[in-house]
Amino acid sequence: MFRTRLTELFGMRHPIIVGGMMWHSKAAFVAACARAGAMAFLTPKSHDSAEAFEDDLARCVDLAEGAPFGVNFSISRFRSNEINETCLAIAQRHGVTRFETAGSHPGDMIDRIHDGGGVLIHKSTQLRHAVKAAASGVDAVTIVGMEAGGHPGINPHPGHVILAQALKEIEVPIALGGGLGTGRQVLGVLAQGAEAAVVVSRFLASAEIDAHPNYKARMVAAGMDDTVAVLQSIKDTWRVLNNDTARRVQEMERELGLTARHADFGDLVSGRHGRDWAYVKGDVDRGLVSMSSAIAHADSEEGAGEVVARLVREMEDAWQRLAGLRLPEASVQTPKAG
Repeated sequence: MFRTRLTELFGMRHPIIVGGMMWHSKAAFVAACARAGAMAFLTPKSHDSAEAFEDDLARCVDLAEGAPFGVNFSISRFRSNEINETCLAIAQRHGVTRFETAGSHPGDMIDRIHDGGGVLIHKSTQLRHAVKAAASGVDAVTIVGMEAGGHPGINPHPGHVILAQALKEIEVPIALGGGLGTGRQVLGVLAQGAEAAVVVSRFLASAEIDAHPNYKARMVAAGMDDTVAVLQSIKDTWRVLNNDTARRVQEMERELGLTARHADFGDLVSGRHGRDWAYVKGDVDRGLVSMSSAIAHADSEEGAGEVVARLVREMEDAWQRLAGLRLPEASVQTPKAG
């Protein structure tokens, strides 16, 4: 329906990017998004070893049935990035040419990806980081604002505000993410000048995501006011479900004040803590559970392909609505001088 530089770059049918989701972006889910025409990314850090990632990658190749998908590398200031180096080589060995990085600057991964015939989109939470990544040679950038689920950084601006300025300073294609959960919003992103929308939380109740039924039910029940930002005190902002763990972390931040350090929060802020309790065991009040206000639009458990199809239908409806609002050219009156 829409062709942009990003749909051409990634070979996707729709301008919808499903950014890498820790613990969730595995073969069945990523392949379902790919078959439906969106661009999704496997996440190596969701796997316990490089060998497990390689097995899942091979499975994704089979399940995708020739549809394009990619691999995401999260580059953290606080957690180990060792698996990224190994898994980039694995992905290239299996013929993957589409990559997403998020977090810190991708550094020499840019050249390594390009040397392997690949393309790279880098996700930034601040304009200056996006500008630097574009100047360093990435093929595209994603901008996310304060409203994004997961780690939106310490930036105080909504994504659409950053995008407006980024379009003045960045020539490579830009995708916009953060709180997007409807096709109307996707169309709005294109109207603002971005070339794809990054939609993530909308997919959290997808049938292909391997998580406990209690977690899926909580995602379906969640509304737009069920998220909260924590860890701002240590500049590691994390937008998550407002549950018991999130409220305990907030309490600790108030108690520790300016003395707070990442280590002070212990297992409460460990990704594996959230995985083991919320995703695996179904105790959704234990662990930090990434999500944005777009979770309000995940109103049922359905296949990822169905979610993509619904987004596309909503885009089409919104496009038709806009066309109906446009006045015929002959009816537009030119103001008289004086």
